[in-house]
Amino acid sequence: MSMDRYLKHWAVATAVLVLGALALNLLVDPLWYGRGNRLTGRNYEFNERVSKANLFLQDPARYDCLILGSSTSTIVRPSLLAPHRCLNLAFSAGVVGEFLAYARWLRAHGARPSLVIVGTDFVNFDPRVDAQVDVPDFVARSEAPPPRWKSYLSLDALLWSVLAVLDQSPYPKFYDERFEVVIRPDAGTFDPEGVWLPPRVLDPARVARFGELRGLFPEARFIGWMPPLSAWHMAELERAGMLPDYLRGLHALTSVLDEVYDFAVPSDVTTRTDNTYDGRHYGNDVNARVTRRLAGHEDTFGVRVSGLPLEAYRVLYTEGLRGFQKGGQATPSTPVSGPPVP
Repeated sequence: MSMDRYLKHWAVATAVLVLGALALNLLVDPLWYGRGNRLTGRNYEFNERVSKANLFLQDPARYDCLILGSSTSTIVRPSLLAPHRCLNLAFSAGVVGEFLAYARWLRAHGARPSLVIVGTDFVNFDPRVDAQVDVPDFVARSEAPPPRWKSYLSLDALLWSVLAVLDQSPYPKFYDERFEVVIRPDAGTFDPEGVWLPPRVLDPARVARFGELRGLFPEARFIGWMPPLSAWHMAELERAGMLPDYLRGLHALTSVLDEVYDFAVPSDVTTRTDNTYDGRHYGNDVNARVTRRLAGHEDTFGVRVSGLPLEAYRVLYTEGLRGFQKGGQATPSTPVSGPPVP
């Protein structure tokens, strides 16, 4: 074969491979530039920090509600918050410094929500989490993400598409056609043996970071919430001496946010192991209850911290943990409903 003929064949083969990869990426759409995965309907969290920005930019004027937080906030289901039109912009390992960066980016691109729901995971009260803030360059510069064609000519995107088609995501959850989280039925159940939390210094003054967040959308109503943690995790928090500062920090949020809910108070939900795969991420039924409670619907799950004196808040944890440690049912007696979401 002559060199010219060889080069021609090589160029044709390369073009076929590149166009084939591009076509697959466009069909699977792993970065959510369009409708998502049109082959299987399952959208995986390969790069939520980019994909959720792409989702917002498809129709910025559509949303009057934002959901911010870590992976524990990805479970909040926008469809259950109607008539609000919510965008769930939570992403794995997110911390408050990143919420602030994304809020600035969202505002620069026209976001004017009337409601913001923010996950207030207790790790945000540790000043050291500021060091793990890592936002994409386009967010830091208030620009749009890379164009679709550029992203989908990459090997990373091709790998994500292949994994999605083969249903080989490393995560026990996925996003459905509405980009709402679904916990996989084979996610497994929680084994509390050896539960351990890394030592943290929790500073209640860190509530000011959430005050900064609120200042970016002063026209919005803010609801903060502590996602459910297993009673085993909360008992470890108490054993490690972190519970008092945890309670002071969460309670202090009531001074800067309109509503605050805590779903980690030991209860008949968090003392089970069959409704969560790791004690931090709960199943679909629990997640639906969380969303409905945040929407203002009556439910016995979760404590409305707003309007609750700090001492009464402490008593709920004391009684709940003692009941759990004695093997009894740890269901605190609390107000079960807050005002409805306007």
